[in-house]
Amino acid sequence: MTCREARKLIIPFIHDELSMEETRDFLQHVRSCKACMDELEIYYIVEVGLDKSDSEDIDYNLTAALNSHIREAYQKIFILFIGRVLKYSINTLMFFGVFIIAMMQLRIWFF
Repeated sequence: MTCREARKLIIPFIHDELSMEETRDFLQHVRSCKACMDELEIYYIVEVGLDKSDSEDIDYNLTAALNSHIREAYQKIFILFIGRVLKYSINTLMFFGVFIIAMMQLRIWFF
């Protein structure tokens, strides 16, 4: 991912509008690119700071809030990955279960 592509995804990332693959690619790029990480911090402070400015209980440590948001994004990616692995594992086990039952039935019919 290029810096230009990453910068286009900053606002959707802040608003949790990216897919799992886009989020993963975005976070990998931001982790390795200091300029994009700085840009993300600035946009996050502006976006979240303006949203929270109307509320009475403002948390002024927005950098920690950004780190928490990134950590939550990694957790979501991990949970979705585990879900996919479980889905494929269960589908594979079901396929082999049906296959074994079909072989046993054929054995009963023909032998």
